[in-house]
Amino acid sequence: MTPARSAVSNVLITGITSCESRGVEALARTITEQLNSEGGNRVTVLTQTPALDTEALAPTGARCVADPFVVSRSWQQMRPQESPAELTARSEHLLADADLVIATGGDLHTSDYGVSTPYLRALTAAQQRDIPTAMIGQSVGPFDDPADAEAWLMVAARCDLLTVRESVSHRYLVGKLGLPEHRVQLSSDPAFLLPTVTDERTSAVLRPLRLTPEDQYICLVPSQGITRYSALEEKQHAAALTRLATALVHTRKMPVVLVPHCHDSRPHNDDRILAARIAEAAGTPQVMALPGALTASDYKGVLSRAELVISERLHAAIGALSGGVSAIAIGHSHKFNGVLSETYGDTVDVNDIHADVRAFAQDNAVIDRIVRDTDATVLRTTLQQRLPLITARARSDFAQINRLLAG
Repeated sequence: MTPARSAVSNVLITGITSCESRGVEALARTITEQLNSEGGNRVTVLTQTPALDTEALAPTGARCVADPFVVSRSWQQMRPQESPAELTARSEHLLADADLVIATGGDLHTSDYGVSTPYLRALTAAQQRDIPTAMIGQSVGPFDDPADAEAWLMVAARCDLLTVRESVSHRYLVGKLGLPEHRVQLSSDPAFLLPTVTDERTSAVLRPLRLTPEDQYICLVPSQGITRYSALEEKQHAAALTRLATALVHTRKMPVVLVPHCHDSRPHNDDRILAARIAEAAGTPQVMALPGALTASDYKGVLSRAELVISERLHAAIGALSGGVSAIAIGHSHKFNGVLSETYGDTVDVNDIHADVRAFAQDNAVIDRIVRDTDATVLRTTLQQRLPLITARARSDFAQINRLLAG
């Protein structure tokens, strides 16, 4: 049983980029709601887009402020301009009030994006002041630069709680980086606990597409940004997704709903652009892009009604899986096959639930296999058996966090 606390705690959440990505929103919202589910805490989210995220996370009561530890040039127009002295003063003020610093972010700590070490700064500063720290639901590595790996290990060794969301990362940390096994726990992504919207709200979201609660459909979640990390041309990638969408319509006899899970102010990462491009190229009303400025929970509602979800965005796949719906991934890193393999368990072949985006775009046989061989019924049955374990792991993280705060 979770210990009762007599006082409200101040918690900082780091590892957030922007809720423009509904996957990031799913993480921030879930963590904040879980922290406030038993007695409440004062939660401050460090982000690159504070005004936008304040609106997105308003139902949680979280305070969103511009991250003083990491200042992203690509979002600089969406945060206040501050001098180094002003950033330092704000970071000191935030830490002075903090009882715990929690790092999320899913897969920030890898060489894929080049941002791992900067996102350690808040944790490092907290540990220097003996403030408890936790890293939860992480995918970690691989690191190309030994200095990045060493920097991460120095912080991880001092964390009061460290959990990873899949076994691939667990094996990498223990087997490759030499982290003592007792220092890291296997858990799940916090977004498995994201609440969905009501059936009425989901019906309203689908109404512009003329889909009723009785209609069957497949969701395809394209990623505008995936070509930046996979050495693919955008044209080649879009053409492959269009072939997949039209093949699903012709073979599965269902409409395909394109779900733009990331509404980014930066065009290179805005899924709405790619979804519109696919819908136009498909040339059939059976391939349609979901419109509207929707929340992560809105998208989970739509995904949870689908017969099958095929996703290039990991947190869209998690939205489907956590709603009990069969999902497979087209990905560019180990985080995709790691999370899906962990969710379905050892009885499902990883090749049945994950395709590398490079093979997908270059080999028509991969598209044929996805369309013809994916058995959504078998995957759904396996998922229903595994889902209680996966969600229990995620809840365990917050039980341990509450014990940290109580202590």
